[in-house]
Amino acid sequence: VIMRKLLYSILIFPLLLAFVGCNNLLDIKPVNSMIPVSIEDFESLLIGGYPKSEFFMKTEYSTDNVYANLNTMYGIDKSNEPFFVWASTHELPTATTDPYWGTLYKTIFYANSVLDDFEKRIPAEAEKELYEIVKGEAYALRAYAYFYLINLYAENYAPENMDKPGVPMPLTAEDVQTTSQNNVREPVKVVWEQINQDLDNATTLLSGKMAKSDYRFNYTSLQAFKARVYLFMGEWEKAISAATDVMNTKSLFDMNNLQSYIDEEGNRYAFGGDYGFTDTDYTKEILFWVGGKANGNMFYYDSYMGAPDPSLLELCSRNDTILDYRRYIFDSFLDLTDPNSAATGPTVYHFYGYQGTPCYYVGIELSEMYVTRAEAYMKKEKPEPGKAIADLNELLKSRIRTKDYVALKESDFKTNEDLLKRILEERRLETAFDAGLRWFDLRRLGKPEIRHAYKNGTEYVLKQGDLRYVLQIPISEQNASPNMPLNPRD
Repeated sequence: VIMRKLLYSILIFPLLLAFVGCNNLLDIKPVNSMIPVSIEDFESLLIGGYPKSEFFMKTEYSTDNVYANLNTMYGIDKSNEPFFVWASTHELPTATTDPYWGTLYKTIFYANSVLDDFEKRIPAEAEKELYEIVKGEAYALRAYAYFYLINLYAENYAPENMDKPGVPMPLTAEDVQTTSQNNVREPVKVVWEQINQDLDNATTLLSGKMAKSDYRFNYTSLQAFKARVYLFMGEWEKAISAATDVMNTKSLFDMNNLQSYIDEEGNRYAFGGDYGFTDTDYTKEILFWVGGKANGNMFYYDSYMGAPDPSLLELCSRNDTILDYRRYIFDSFLDLTDPNSAATGPTVYHFYGYQGTPCYYVGIELSEMYVTRAEAYMKKEKPEPGKAIADLNELLKSRIRTKDYVALKESDFKTNEDLLKRILEERRLETAFDAGLRWFDLRRLGKPEIRHAYKNGTEYVLKQGDLRYVLQIPISEQNASPNMPLNPRD
């Protein structure tokens, strides 16, 4: 069920929220029992609508970013196992709700509640700026939620898929009964059109406004999200323009600044435990934090069965004489000839450390803009390899040890396809375990075959173009909307 139970919880109280850096928990507390009235009340209400639970991380188990280390005594959590083996449904038999579906529609309901009120409201002159910020955020947040829903539960954006079933698309919170039963899946095309319309509205309202928090949409993070949307739609020039807007206002973190710390701690002990990349100035690259508690995530412990696939480590270890600092995110630095190292294996995930107060997941980061623009340069009608290579070089010189860095040249690539392949490899590295992007990228880039080895030597295969690249409509929604078409499995 999408929304019925939210009616009584959403409009009960204004909420307080304070963000101070990555380490502050998204702490929402009721302060009274009043229905929101003022613009400030609705601002607090909207903040409560930002997703506070994990709504994309499990899909990493479905990608080529993860393998099962069968040498450990631990197993993959039962709720994650359907994703790893590409079960026909990602829900366990005992599940009563789908947290992905429920979380995202809850976000939409909060955004719609704000937009419903603001359509009837004429703000005083002194309130106009806050009114526009909150309204712009509501449009951006709704677009964000629909982007995830359409990429999880429907076919990817492509000419042949435009008329296929998308997802239910309530645009008002007024009639909760209507939006909780007998829902209709709008066509894929219609959902993407709404995403774009909401982004246009958000852009107009947020333009020129000061950012309030990296946990909320502002003009810069909105432009970054637009670049992502346009890339997925094949709108190459628009993707280039939006990415450029962001790149002109933010600077990459130079990982060479980590060297003195690494020298002091040693390769194996520099990251992990209490200290991850989110404890460094790398966080200055994060444009938007989202979701639930990321430290202590499902890949945190070195002995977990689900671990970064060794191919990720290979991508940042192409040449043993060149130090790519991204290897510290994935490399266990263990002697694998030692039997005691088998339980950990070659890879770890050290992006997040264990922190006393939670750190959120990366929703959008600056480096995504570099690989987005580079890809768009190569896919436009007249490719521009020189510009694409310039973007790669700007990224790589901030990731590779200065004394090892050698700029890429066009002559390093025999064909444009070779250059595009390298761009997509860098994209995979930069966005690994961020925002569910690898699963979405695999969908839009041809749905390639993936193989996962699992217990008792069983190998599971997701075939090229497999229908399981689309998650099944949740059982709760099937029960509420019995006439809703399901995603095919054969």
